[in-house]
Amino acid sequence: MSQTSPKITVLIPTFNRENYLLQCLDSILAQTLQPYQIIVVNDGSSDNTREAIKPYLPQIDYTEIEHQGKSAAMNCGLEMTKGDYLWIFDDDDVALPDALERFVTPLEEYPEYDFSFSTFYFTQSNAEDHSIGKIINEFTIPDLETRGPLIPLLEASYLCGAGLFARSSCYDKVGNFDPALIRTQDYEMAIRLTRHFRGIQVQGGPTFHYRQHQGLRGALTDRFQSDQIFRKWLQYDQITFKRLYKELTLDEYLPPGYSLANHQRQALLQRMAIMAGKLLIPEVTSDLDELKLLNDNRPFTKHEREIIAKLVVTTPWYREGKLFDSLSFQTGLNSVLFTDQDRMLEITEQISQMVQENKVQSKIELLECMLSFSEPKDIFDLMLSLIHNKEKGLFVS
Repeated sequence: MSQTSPKITVLIPTFNRENYLLQCLDSILAQTLQPYQIIVVNDGSSDNTREAIKPYLPQIDYTEIEHQGKSAAMNCGLEMTKGDYLWIFDDDDVALPDALERFVTPLEEYPEYDFSFSTFYFTQSNAEDHSIGKIINEFTIPDLETRGPLIPLLEASYLCGAGLFARSSCYDKVGNFDPALIRTQDYEMAIRLTRHFRGIQVQGGPTFHYRQHQGLRGALTDRFQSDQIFRKWLQYDQITFKRLYKELTLDEYLPPGYSLANHQRQALLQRMAIMAGKLLIPEVTSDLDELKLLNDNRPFTKHEREIIAKLVVTTPWYREGKLFDSLSFQTGLNSVLFTDQDRMLEITEQISQMVQENKVQSKIELLECMLSFSEPKDIFDLMLSLIHNKEKGLFVS
């Protein structure tokens, strides 16, 4: 780290969180590396936030705006930012004491990186005094080496809220937060940043407590209880991903080093799987139609089998079901593969041998194995039929 202290701005948008905001601020003021600037944007709170925050005014830049939602509050804060680095921090979370120091260190040491990211704790909140309670578990970041940072991010956000810390100049390039998004604004922004800049993971574990509580969420235009949060995440992620479906180039769905000329089918499969994870039926159907038009009937590669098997077996984290019910898909796959008795005996014998050799040890590996015997066109037809016929397990958004 340089001899002069890095200039870090911490931006805290807040709305009706007087019970949590002061703990949040105390955790920022207690950092081992003190921030250069703390901005609190009050998004038209109707509680006692204005009075509660008065003792902190000498230490923070405080402003109030008419209630417009979190995106508008963060955009207001972006205009006030003076630091070279920016950490956007939720008003109900609590930072660990060395968070800022650990976030900024790799960016100071390696100027080729533009943002850093970390894990965090999912932590309970004590209902009596609203203090931080028991740690539930630690968020884990997926493997980014094999497929690069973007594909896992499109599947599900691992750059969650205050888990991302960036050079302020990054926001100058990618623009403001989308005011149309009442939820998942940080996810949409994280995708923009990842497409344009390089990130580096912070070492040493979590940097903050992501508080779990029962309070109301959202702006006044779309206020909801905590038990509706997954449905709301899905609702606003679908807005984002309908747009991304049109904006992202097909090669962005490939791992680093892969060319679209040689891996167009894999790119289409990956995009289809990501859109299925967001339960976007028209986009999935369009990709399946395009896959059929490719007329590429080479056997599926290992990566392609992994994409399909994961899509079928894994339930999207929104907890709202999935497009392809495992049982329905398995039944359809059996009918495609086992066209006659001899074929069935041949395939089952080979699979049994692989099981005995411990090459197949899980449901997803079994499905990958079966896909290796299938014709791609048959699989695409099966998926389309499951969608069109609204088979058991199909989620209709």
